[in-house]
Amino acid sequence: MSKAVLMLGLWLGVAGLAGYLKPEYVKLNPVKPMVRYQDVLLDLLGEGRTMLARYLWFKMDTMHEEQDDQKVATFKQKEVVPLLRMINYLDPYLTDAYDTLSYELYYGYHKLDNAIELIEEGLRYSPKAYDLNFRRAFYAEKQKDYMTSFDYARRALEADQDETHNLAALRTMYRATVQAHDPRTGMQVVDRLTALIGRNPYPDQYRRWKEEMKS
Repeated sequence: MSKAVLMLGLWLGVAGLAGYLKPEYVKLNPVKPMVRYQDVLLDLLGEGRTMLARYLWFKMDTMHEEQDDQKVATFKQKEVVPLLRMINYLDPYLTDAYDTLSYELYYGYHKLDNAIELIEEGLRYSPKAYDLNFRRAFYAEKQKDYMTSFDYARRALEADQDETHNLAALRTMYRATVQAHDPRTGMQVVDRLTALIGRNPYPDQYRRWKEEMKS
């Protein structure tokens, strides 16, 4: 066998191995995320992002109160929405900003889908936040998606030990079980409500569920 033929065979073998290894290399080598100019500008702010977000939140709250005093409906306060969105970008862990802005989109502008998208964006950063989980449960109930409403209300219940918050979450879960015709889960929810407030707030429904469970 000539040296040229040997070299050709070796080259073909290396080429074939490279073709096999390339997909494996791609799997191991993560794709670099697309860099947006907004992200670069925010990175330049560094730790100052959080301070700026808190400052804007304070300014927005002050402006909001002033316009409330002037009887201007919240959804007509044109400066509020863009300020809140800027706060979201600067500090995505400021859950109050997500909750406030999403409710404005829902109540003031009747944009329920956009409001849900915003809450879900906030939940990606703060999955255990009471206010975001409870708001998501609220929107699901408005959509008559009672299973989703129950699930997010349950997450809200697990996220906060405040009695008032727990009461609100449990009531949402109760309404969801009534609509879903789930007596077993409904009775468990009422039992937790009873333990929380010291009395059964839904005795008639509880009795109907109990009879239904026996039959």
